[in-house]
Amino acid sequence: MSDLTDITGQVAVVTGGTAGMGEAAAIRFGIEGAKVAVIGRTPEKGEAVVKRIMEAGGEAMFVKAECADESQVKAATKTILDTWGRADILVNTAGGFIDSPPLEDVTLDDMHHSYDWNVIAKFLITRELVPAMKAKKYGRIVNIASVAGRTARGGAIEYATTEAGIIGLSRRLATELAGDGITVNAIAPGLVLTPRVLRHAEEVLDARAKSTPVGRIGTPEELAHAIWYFCTPGAGFTTGAVLDVNGGAWIG
Repeated sequence: MSDLTDITGQVAVVTGGTAGMGEAAAIRFGIEGAKVAVIGRTPEKGEAVVKRIMEAGGEAMFVKAECADESQVKAATKTILDTWGRADILVNTAGGFIDSPPLEDVTLDDMHHSYDWNVIAKFLITRELVPAMKAKKYGRIVNIASVAGRTARGGAIEYATTEAGIIGLSRRLATELAGDGITVNAIAPGLVLTPRVLRHAEEVLDARAKSTPVGRIGTPEELAHAIWYFCTPGAGFTTGAVLDVNGGAWIG
């Protein structure tokens, strides 16, 4: 394996790793030889992901945490560092969205909840793991944002606002951490076939697929492949970037 792509023995931490993009990324890291910490809220789902990684010959553990809760994040990261002594890769997929109400129906609680879920959750665990990366002068951080944070075309006001916030957070961290050998990048997915998306009616999904330039909805595995690139040693000259993995929704 090329030194540019070899992550064997590295420790990869994936938030929201129990389903969708996070699950696909965690499995990809395990297959590529990393030790994977799967962080999520549902032990049954988390242990199922760990089992898949181990059946593929990888090493993994599930750590239960609500990523917007400071005390739970501190406990989770302590468990990971106590167990493996390092953290080389952090992928923040934890977050989410609600359906799009008009502005006058959005409550202050909606705004606070979306900010906690999508921005604070990424900030907290990044803050806890960066010192371990700085100690080794190496790290890869990837934050999952959304095409809704790149355009004004879709998404509820609170969701689009916080997704733009994730991109801003990523760029600011990229500037601050570059001198420590740590890259920070963001990915802006379009609609992806995750369990949450699959709850929508078939006609809604068909309409969304047709409105995308490539004519379909993305898969978690396609997002995992993009995430994996940012996390390889060969991506060391790429930081502060936003990668549009959205079937052309960004331009269409």
